[in-house]
This record gives sequence, C-alpha cells and structure tokens, in this order.
Amino acid sequence: NKRVKGQHMHTKLLAIVVLFLAGIAPVLATPHIQHWRAPSGARVYFVENHDLPMLDLTVTFAAGSGFDTAEKSGLAGLTHRLLDLGAEGLSEDEIARNLADIGAQFGKNFDADRAGLSLRTLSSVAERTRALEIMAHVLQHPLFQENILAREKTRLIAGLKEDETKPESIAEKAFSKAVFGSHPYGLPSPGEVATAEGIQRADIEAFYRSHYSAKNSVVTIMGDVTRAEAEAIAQKLTGELPQGVEAAQIAPVSMQIKANEQRIVHPATQSHILMGAPGMARKDPDYFALYVGNHILGGGGFISRLMHEIREKRGLAYSV
Repeated sequence: NKRVKGQHMHTKLLAIVVLFLAGIAPVLATPHIQHWRAPSGARVYFVENHDLPMLDLTVTFAAGSGFDTAEKSGLAGLTHRLLDLGAEGLSEDEIARNLADIGAQFGKNFDADRAGLSLRTLSSVAERTRALEIMAHVLQHPLFQENILAREKTRLIAGLKEDETKPESIAEKAFSKAVFGSHPYGLPSPGEVATAEGIQRADIEAFYRSHYSAKNSVVTIMGDVTRAEAEAIAQKLTGELPQGVEAAQIAPVSMQIKANEQRIVHPATQSHILMGAPGMARKDPDYFALYVGNHILGGGGFISRLMHEIREKRGLAYSV
C-alpha cells in the first residue's frame, strides 16, 4: 500500500510539474519578430500582439552625439531637441494638445549612436490615425523655427554653464576625454557653450537632411495591428523623409589608453570618483555575461553587492 501510495504521489507530482511548465511556456516564449524593408528604404521590425488595445512604435536614426564634430559639438542634440517643437501645420502647443486629446504620448530617444522619437497610442482607428498623422508631420516636416531655436539655445547654454559648476559633470567630461581622446565619443554630449552659441538654423537643417533620411531609419512597431497595417504605418512615417544615402558610420574606437589618474580640485563637500578600463564590444560572446556580472557587483543600485557592502555592513540605513 505504501508503494502504491508513493507511486500515486509521484504521478500526481509529475502531473503538477507538467501543468506548471505548460502554463509558463507561453510566458517564456520568444516573441515572433517580423522584419522587412519598407518601400521608403526604412528597416522595419514588427511584433503583432492583440492582448491590449495599444500600439507602441519607435523611429530611430543614426543621428546621435557621435556624429558631432569638435567645431559643432551639440548640433546632434539640438537638432533632436527641436524635432517635436513645431511641424508643418502644427505649432508645438498644438502638437502637445492634440496628443493629450487622444491620450497619446511622445517619447524621445538620444544617445551617442542613435536619435529618434517614440509613440504610444490606443490602437482604435480614430485615435491611432490621428496620433500617426501628428508623428508623421513631426518626423518628416519639422520647422526648426528661428524663435524656437533661439529659445532652446538659451536654455541649452544656461544648462551648460550650470554643468560647469557641478563636480559630477566636470568629472564625466574629463573621464570621456581620457577614455576616447579625440574620437567623437569623447565630445561632451550636450555640447559646449562656445560651440552651442555658433549653431545656426542652417546647421540644424543640414544635419536633419543628412541624418534623418529614410534609408537611415529603423522603425519598430509592437501592438494591436496586423502585418498589413504595420506595413502601411512604417511607410506613412518614413515615405516623405529626406531620400539621402545612408549616413556615414562612426569611426571605430581604438582603445589605446594609458593608465593614468586625474585629480580635479573642486570646493564640493563630496568626492566624485570615476574608474574605468577598456571593455568589450557588444558582439563579443562574453558581453552579456559581463553585463550581468557588472549589474550584480555594482550596477544594480541599492541591490548590488558593492552597495550592500558599503551601506549595510558599515551600518548605514537605506531603503529601496
């Protein structure tokens, strides 16, 4: 009886495990990513999902701060900053108000390599259509008005002057220069006061035409639309972009850093310490293992081992 009972329990446990694995299998399944080239030349990535009546999409370009020059440092960021501040037939206030009326949201993406715009909207036809019309105008027909440019330059320069007083900003600028030298990655991303003051509307328009082209764009779409609808959306957002060639690539980084130490005197009450060493390319097979290890060691904020050692073992209270 004990053996029969044991076999019965084993069978029951096995059945529970099978049901559990069957239940989580869809959760762990990799999403099916469809990929194609739009007639405009844009690269498109699409995940169809009808679980929620939502649509998320992003259009990015090889137009990050790495495409700046020493003479025009900050040009890429300022172009991106002005992108949704007025378009053909739409003022910046009308863009914001019309999006709010339909419950849609714009987001911005900008780093050393890429720049772009994202949209989240309801997938219902009326709301989706209006949101896409606004985004299409912003991406394809920006105005870069002189008065808006002057205002944003004033804001940018004020921010840059403030950064010149902050120890963390001073340290980050020195660190980037030490790591990347004369490479564009070593330029300050927001720019510098002297270069920002010299940026004109013609510079903005020229950067837009050469970097925000259809062939230089990547469109990602996820949500409650069909493949046919996604194809139409991608073409609508990129079909009237400048039809230039694909932008030039950022030169590879040659890591030839000599060990060195810099000490910058600053009348701050706290010290800011930045340490670094050459890492590895994203394509390296060990990249993600190192990324996870770094997150565990110190990149995970208050849950990292380094923070645990400094805070908890030293008797300092903290909350998460």
